[in-house]
Amino acid sequence: MKNRLYAALLTGSTLWCLSVILAPLLDLAPVYEFFSRICHQDPARSWRLFGEPLPACIRCTSIYFGFAAALWLGLRTNVRWLRAALALMILEFAVARLFVDAAAIRSLSGILVGLAAAPFVQQGVEELRDSM
Repeated sequence: MKNRLYAALLTGSTLWCLSVILAPLLDLAPVYEFFSRICHQDPARSWRLFGEPLPACIRCTSIYFGFAAALWLGLRTNVRWLRAALALMILEFAVARLFVDAAAIRSLSGILVGLAAAPFVQQGVEELRDSM
């Protein structure tokens, strides 16, 4: 059962990331509509693929891909890394508002949060399953 749960989480996160990539390639309006409910989709703050903005901003896209990568890599929970990643993202957000807004920094903070958060989500899903 644990392997099936992990496979479902891994498959879901991989398909989530794949939808981000396929949306501009295949002009998938429903994917853009879906992501508009969870992301501001500012084209100036989004990576572009073949000239079209992705359906999620740089920070969100980076979180999603970091999350999937953590599952693929089998990373384990680490509270210190999660706290550091969240602190970096908060700092990056503040710096972006006050001083400089750099895509690379937004991307890095998103990747780190995704990498650090995924193991906790996986653990939480497993604990929910075990309590049923």
